[in-house]
Amino acid sequence: MSLKDRLQRKLETQTDYWSKQIDRLKADAHEKIAKAKDEHAERQIRKDFDKEIKKLEGRIDEAKNKIAEIRESGEEHLNKLKSRIDDWLS
Repeated sequence: MSLKDRLQRKLETQTDYWSKQIDRLKADAHEKIAKAKDEHAERQIRKDFDKEIKKLEGRIDEAKNKIAEIRESGEEHLNKLKSRIDDWLS
């Protein structure tokens, strides 16, 4: 498997993981909202969960941009990209 393929697969795996986290957060939010005692509590729950979800969605978007960059990159640029991606994911 080429470096390009490995980098793409790594980012795709990570975006799948983040997508599953978003699904879990949404399910947790719905459960907590159902148990909330008043509208203020519901709003706070939505606010807290929306913040986390938006953060993960931003990371997914960023990963998709990096995947596109990988697809367009030549071999000489891939090593630099790999280093940036490894730093970003850690």
